[in-house]
Amino acid sequence: MSAYPPPRPPSGYPGRGHGSPPPSRGRAVRVDPVLVELGAGLVWLAVGTLGLGADGAGTLVLAIGIAVAIGIGVENRRRGARPFDASRSAEVLRLGGGVIAIVIVASIVLGLISASAFLPGLALLLTGGAFVLLSRSTGQRPTRWLGIVLAVAGVLSALITTGTAGGFVSQGLLGLLAGVLLMLSAADRVGLVEMLRDRAR
Repeated sequence: MSAYPPPRPPSGYPGRGHGSPPPSRGRAVRVDPVLVELGAGLVWLAVGTLGLGADGAGTLVLAIGIAVAIGIGVENRRRGARPFDASRSAEVLRLGGGVIAIVIVASIVLGLISASAFLPGLALLLTGGAFVLLSRSTGQRPTRWLGIVLAVAGVLSALITTGTAGGFVSQGLLGLLAGVLLMLSAADRVGLVEMLRDRAR
């Protein structure tokens, strides 16, 4: 069993019979949390590889990350994807859009004040905060702990940037760490982590 419980079924709607959804005007968007974490993981792996420099190591790490993400996505489809319901999917889209908008504005502001080195840490903090907020509606404790770890890493990145010139540790190492954590969380949702644990016993 994965550490992530299956999504709770939607509650019934009064006057329409137990469990029957209200009529909708269009097809509701349902977001697959596995794909969300894989996408975010690849973004942070890309951010981390930028801190590795142009020696080819970053390209190799990103290529491995893409291959792993494809493998997890295929396994998720084979086992049967479990997307969030419409309300939680809408919350994911709102949180994701909010994070992107704030990061874009912050990148402009920090660029104007010559403090762009703080952007990776701020983006990581916002990403973690979004996962913590999402866990409040999903009730999934691993999502909350993932968000807390990412937020702490964002604060650590800002502190390192304050005391040093930033570079590899701030953007590279912590970016890679965030990417790996998100990939592991996606693999755990699919059940791959539990499968590998059972094989190792």
